Amino acid sequence: MNNTKSNTSKPSYRYSIISISIVLYFLGAYLLLFLHSGRIDQLIKEQVSIVVELNNENSASDIKNIQSTIEAQDGVIEGSVKFLDKTNANDIMGDDMLLKDSNQESPFKDMITFRLSAQSYNDDYLDELDGKLMIEKGVHDVFYENESDVGIDKMVRKLSLLFLVLSIIFVGLALIIIHSTLSLSLYADRWEIKTMELVGARHSFIRKPYVAHGRIIGQRAFILAAAVLLATLIVLYLTLSYMGSLIYWPYVGLTFLILFVISTLITMFSTFTVVNKFLEQKLSDLHN
Repeated sequence: MNNTKSNTSKPSYRYSIISISIVLYFLGAYLLLFLHSGRIDQLIKEQVSIVVELNNENSASDIKNIQSTIEAQDGVIEGSVKFLDKTNANDIMGDDMLLKDSNQESPFKDMITFRLSAQSYNDDYLDELDGKLMIEKGVHDVFYENESDVGIDKMVRKLSLLFLVLSIIFVGLALIIIHSTLSLSLYADRWEIKTMELVGARHSFIRKPYVAHGRIIGQRAFILAAAVLLATLIVLYLTLSYMGSLIYWPYVGLTFLILFVISTLITMFSTFTVVNKFLEQKLSDLHN
């Protein structure tokens, strides 16, 4: 067998590294989406605003008391409590078509908006919070979306199932593509493998350098895939403001660990089985 350096210089081995790294990249992307599905749930919940509509002619002290009451509640995100007068309320309600005439009075009342942490955003706590706020002086009504209305749980379950199915499909494709790629790469060495067997070399001795080289291919493919995947995450982190709160770096590390194990074990096992196949073939079968 040629030394490792000469083997790694072959175009077929470079093709193997690139092909395997592409599979690992997409597999890693789906793993990241699957692991972060729970954080997507949290992010959506924490972006939903709860609206407290106020009575007309509230004094400044009444409004301040209501804000203080809201800020004192468990689960309210710090800094999310905001007062909007009826003029600015139209902006957050998103219905600027109602004010076709700039002189027309706003149909909305003064309001206070705030957001809850993901752990507190559940139907029981929302109902409890609604009851507490409705007895406050100056509060006209409270508007919020239930968990079922937001559709978070249903959406997350669907996403999790989708990512699980896609991950299984990609693992299967990874096995097939990596095995086929290594088979093509080792096909040129089939005569050398058989020759070593004919001169009396033990099968374990013949397999050892090839399996070791398969491990190197897998690890180099992992390094390439991990570098591109990390670059993708950094670009998303720098360009999308919410990515900072969405990305959980321990999950990224776990994804890289899984990819490293998969790339190493699959390439070693595939190389082992391909070399065994050539060793078990007769000389006449090697021509095919």
